[in-house]
Amino acid sequence: MKKLITILGIFVVIGAVLLLVFSQLLGTGIKAGVETFGPEVTQTPITLDAVELSAFSGTGSISGLVVGNPEGFSTPHSIKLDGFSMKLEPMSVISDKIVINEIIIEGPEFILETGIGLQKSNIGTILSNIEAYTGESESVEEDSGSSKNVQIDLLRITGGKVKVSNKLLGGQALMVPLPDIELTGIGAEDEGTSFGESMKLVFQAINQGIVSSVGKSGKVVGDQLKNVGGATLKGLKETIDKEE
Repeated sequence: MKKLITILGIFVVIGAVLLLVFSQLLGTGIKAGVETFGPEVTQTPITLDAVELSAFSGTGSISGLVVGNPEGFSTPHSIKLDGFSMKLEPMSVISDKIVINEIIIEGPEFILETGIGLQKSNIGTILSNIEAYTGESESVEEDSGSSKNVQIDLLRITGGKVKVSNKLLGGQALMVPLPDIELTGIGAEDEGTSFGESMKLVFQAINQGIVSSVGKSGKVVGDQLKNVGGATLKGLKETIDKEE
């Protein structure tokens, strides 16, 4: 009996160690994937400080995510997240479809750098890059017949802020609150959706939320632009409206 208990104890310890190792591998795998695959899709630099994920519960957190800007833009970054939480089904990472139960992002910082005339904003340019990538990747996946898809049951972004940057502002930065964004059922169909396609859906929602927020925040923007002039406010609004 004692031998049996000892053997069972050894198996429990081994199982716990394996799960711990699996958790570490999941975390490092996600970090490597974000920093290598992400820039291919967005055509921007992307850095990530750390990923902590438990193979026991599937809960985890990601900290220090920074999405840079496409070429031609000068602000420090387009998106900065100090951290956000997530929950997934751990065993799904070894299947053809990774199932993410939820992603909760609180207090993200977005910088909307707009050009003058017909030039797109940095966020709009990233969205265009993602759309171009997904069009190309779908053709490759159809030819190869293999891909790893994802399902995101819930993605929620709350407490976001948008810093508006434009040459018309003469170096002055405008801060506009971002409305809460919630997406559900991404890739809920049997096969799921590609990572590129899911990124496109998220960036479409972010871009729409930013443009809508800036466009509707006339009083907030106006109060911050009292010393800049009405012509600047009008020109900035016309530039942002072209993103819609």
